[in-house]
Amino acid sequence: MYFVRYHPLKEKLRERALSDREALPYFVLFFAGFTVAHVFPTIEDFNEFDMVSGGLSVIFAIGGVLYAYEQNERKKGFDLIQKFVVLGWVVSFRFLLVLLSVLIVLLIVWVVLGIKETTETLETDGFDVLFIALVELIFYQRIGRHIRDTRNKTLEASVR
Repeated sequence: MYFVRYHPLKEKLRERALSDREALPYFVLFFAGFTVAHVFPTIEDFNEFDMVSGGLSVIFAIGGVLYAYEQNERKKGFDLIQKFVVLGWVVSFRFLLVLLSVLIVLLIVWVVLGIKETTETLETDGFDVLFIALVELIFYQRIGRHIRDTRNKTLEASVR
C-alpha cells in the first residue's frame, strides 16, 4: 500500500492490473476517513452519546465495506468500488426518502403525544444512538445484498 507515491498506482490503474483485493485497503481507509470527518461534529451540544454514535459509525463503515467485499466474492469478485459507489448511491437516495418520511411521522406523533417538544435541544441521547446504529446496519446490509446480486451466476457455475 502506498501512502505518498501514486505513480505505481496510476500505472496499475491504467493497465487495469489493480485487483479489488489490492484496492480494498485504500477504499476502507478512504471511507473510514470520510466517516470520521462526517460524524464528529464541532457543535456546542456535542456529548458522550455523539462520541459513541460517531465511533459506531466508523466501525460500521469499515465493517460495511468489508461485508460488501465478502458479498462480492472476495478475491474472485470484481469492480467492488464501482459497485459500492453506484449501488450505494441508489440505496442512499432510497434511504433518504424513507427516513425523511419516517422521521416526519415520528416527530408528529411525538409532538401530539407530548413525548418530545419541538423546542427541546437537539442533544443526542441513547435513543438517537440506537436509531442511527440500526439505520446504518440496515444501510450496509442493503448495499452488500445488492452487490451480492451482481455476481455472475454463469461464471460461478463454470468455476465450480
